[in-house]
Amino acid sequence: MILPALICLFHLANADVPWWKSNILYQVYPRSFGDSDGDGNGDIKGIISHVPYLHDIGIGTIWLSPIYDSPWKDMGYDISDYRKVNPIYGTVADLENLIKELHNYGMKLFLDLVPNHTSDEHPWFNASRYRQDGKDDYYVWKNPKGWDGATPLPPSNWMSIFGGSAWTYDNVRKQFYLHQFGDYQPDLNYRNKEVVYEMQQIMKYWFDKGLDGFRVDAIPFLVEDAELRDEEIYPDCHQKIVANCVNHIYTENRPETYEVMREFDDFLKQYDGTNPKYLFLEAYASLEQTVKYNQPHSSPFNFELIQKFRKESNATELKNIIDTYMATLNNDTWPNWVIGNHDNSRIGSRMGTEMVDAFNMMILMLPGASVTYNGEEIGMLDTFVRKDRLVDTTGRDPERTPMQWNTKKNAGFSNASTTWLPVNPNYYKINVETESKSDNSHLNKYKRLVQARSNFIQSKDLQTVTFGDWVFAFKRKTGNHEYYVIINLNDIEESVDLKSKFDKLPGTLYVHTPSQNALYNIGDKIDTSSKVTIYPRSALGLSAASSINLAVSLGLLIGALWLFIFSNRHLV
Repeated sequence: MILPALICLFHLANADVPWWKSNILYQVYPRSFGDSDGDGNGDIKGIISHVPYLHDIGIGTIWLSPIYDSPWKDMGYDISDYRKVNPIYGTVADLENLIKELHNYGMKLFLDLVPNHTSDEHPWFNASRYRQDGKDDYYVWKNPKGWDGATPLPPSNWMSIFGGSAWTYDNVRKQFYLHQFGDYQPDLNYRNKEVVYEMQQIMKYWFDKGLDGFRVDAIPFLVEDAELRDEEIYPDCHQKIVANCVNHIYTENRPETYEVMREFDDFLKQYDGTNPKYLFLEAYASLEQTVKYNQPHSSPFNFELIQKFRKESNATELKNIIDTYMATLNNDTWPNWVIGNHDNSRIGSRMGTEMVDAFNMMILMLPGASVTYNGEEIGMLDTFVRKDRLVDTTGRDPERTPMQWNTKKNAGFSNASTTWLPVNPNYYKINVETESKSDNSHLNKYKRLVQARSNFIQSKDLQTVTFGDWVFAFKRKTGNHEYYVIINLNDIEESVDLKSKFDKLPGTLYVHTPSQNALYNIGDKIDTSSKVTIYPRSALGLSAASSINLAVSLGLLIGALWLFIFSNRHLV
């Protein structure tokens, strides 16, 4: 009872903090979260059935990967109608019910927005091909650079992220159209202010239904060089048709793209001052380019840990990644931390199962917003998918397999005979139901970290240190609360002298959250006058006595209040 009560208290104690700063953002991959109708595919009603679980573990905002109408050539990122829900997931009415249910719990909902391109089956593209309905310039159309006999030559050497030329010749319009992704995903023309307005109206359509914000896909690609200048191909690259052989100075992170995002941010500010909306942005770019996207009502995801940290990285590298990111932000910019999503291998598979708790400690206890991909809280791993079961052509199926709820058929995800992707066979031991019964599980450690996080949400205070090559640690302090995270990245045990790096260290610290393999128990005393043993590839969350005692006392005081709030959850 104490942990849910403390999570509830967190919302009350941090009521004056904007929700996009205080909430944990939890990404739901809709097709893999909950199947309500037994067809093997997750759907919106299935998500609704699991809202109490998300609330219980302390999630404040959920974000759904694309659920719009789509031919499904790119797993829903090729949208044919931004105002309709793909029938595989349900209806617009179902989505409205999800919004209401989340709001009843005091939670928020984000949808994915894909503004860079549409499907080639979108009505806008067909109208643009035929120069009809004022849609002539809704997409990026260009004449051939020349002709090789009867073959038109592309306007530039720009490369698609999916490989090959980013230009496709259309025999109807007799021009090339730009597609920085698949040739079935034509790029919209953001030099046309009508396109900017159209996308703002799409946002308004969902905001009017109660939506709280969007995660915005592929931001760097919105606007390209007006002069169509060729991009440099790296001389040592032998595959000249792939995107990573090209220096994308004319097709990514252009000044005009930042201006479009400022217009989007202004639109959010003007929409409703009493019920503010927010955008989280996907921008895989250099840190300097990424932070330039920060605006009052929008901020880019921080992918530094995904892009730069590897299993073989040491403590100094980890410290540099975190310190550099924090130092690059403006004083009024709020940090955020991402370790996984639907496009990257799960953290337990990338870094090893023994490091799941350590990385959850980092994203939850570092200052700023935290982002969790569904299943990371229970330590889900990538799933082997046979060739005959593959769905995604770019190899991202292993991290997208169904959520593991219990030990029943299909891990409780679906009662279908076959699910759209196979369930990981390890669901018999890695699942929500089993882990909820064990204090030493990833899930219950995650919930404890959420409780500890609530003491520090209003502060960016942070001290990072290393002990030798392999132990990274950081300290959070706010008022009477102190919290220390110590992570041993080595494959042998390490002994560290905490007082050598942390000033004014309490004589005794208490183990608040140990990783599964830490060989410490919750509440163990740590004598800081002696060296502390940190076991191989393990982590410890340590708290000063005042923090633990306060947490326990508050938990006991409001335990009864929690029962009342849960039964009247619209008050939360």
